[in-house]
Formats: sequence, structure tokens, C-alpha cells
Amino acid sequence: MAEDLQYLMERIQKDAVDKAETEAAAIIARAKDKAAEIVKAAEAEASAKLEKADKDAEAFTERSERTLEQSARDLLLSVGKNLEKMIMDLLNLQVEKSLDESTVKSMLLTLAKNYSSDIEVDFSDADARKLSSFVMGEFAKQLSAGVKVESDKGVKFGFRVKLDGGKVTHEFTEAAMADALSALLRPQLSRVVNAAAQAK
Repeated sequence: MAEDLQYLMERIQKDAVDKAETEAAAIIARAKDKAAEIVKAAEAEASAKLEKADKDAEAFTERSERTLEQSARDLLLSVGKNLEKMIMDLLNLQVEKSLDESTVKSMLLTLAKNYSSDIEVDFSDADARKLSSFVMGEFAKQLSAGVKVESDKGVKFGFRVKLDGGKVTHEFTEAAMADALSALLRPQLSRVVNAAAQAK
């Protein structure tokens, strides 16, 4: 009977150990599965974060490039406008120098040959004082009609001719001549600025 008891105890112990080992193996298997799930979830999250970081970096790079391109365009436009202003200032200065007294007299005599109605000639205050005797004398003789000389604060250099009671006006002022010349220069200037923009 002692043997049977010993056998029974060994059997119970073996069953308990087997059961414990089976439960331990199940716990370990579940732990490994859980650990694998956690690792898989962490890897997926890390991959998603990396993908998002890559997309964010790409978007940031694109925005930065667009901002730089816009800044470059703005700079070119600013340089173009400053260049145009500088050219216009030089052009105005040259036109002012060209519209000296003898040039204005010559222009008026040429115009007198083409006008046959009463006209008004507007000068700056200083030019009106200097040129009124010429206009009322030699110019009036060449013109086969009446003439009137006026001073106009809007005229700095050159003159303005008014016909038909002021309904028709011909501008020979520094501003009108500079505008006419700049209209010829603007396409060239535009091409220069565009060529510089293309060369970037």
C-alpha cells in the first residue's frame, strides 16, 4: 500500500507539474503573442509617423521653394521698377536739357506751318516771359491766324498748344515727351528684366 501511495503521490505531482508546465507554456505563448502584437503595432505607428514626417518635410520643402520663387519674382519686379524709374528720371533730365529756348523756337516755327486756326501756347512762367515776344512776333507772322500766350504751372519745360478753344491739345512738354520715349523703352526694359528672370 505504501507503494500505491507513493505511486499516487508521484502521479499527482507529475500531473500537477504537467498542468503547471502546460499553463506556463500557454501563458508564455500568450505573452509572446501579446509582445508580437505590441511590436507590430509599434512598428506600424513608427512607420506611419515616419511617412507623415516625410510628407511634412516634402510639403515644407515645396512651400519653401514656392516662397523663394515668389521672393525672387518680387525682387525682379522691384529691381525692374527701380530700373524703370531710374531710366525715366534720366530720360526726363535729357528731355529737359533738350527743350532749350532755341529748340522750342524751332519747334514752334515748324508747327506754325501746319496750323491755320487760332491757337493758345502754354509755357511755364519763366518760359512765358522769355518766349512771349517771339511767339507774338515771328511765330505769329508764320502762323496765318491769331495766337495767345499763357503760363501754366503744369508745364515745367516745353509747351502745350491748344486749338479750337482748348478742345484739341498737342503736348510738347517734358512729361509728354518722356512718356512717348519711355513707351518705346518699356518693351526693351521688359525684355531685359524677363531675360534676367529666365536666367535664374
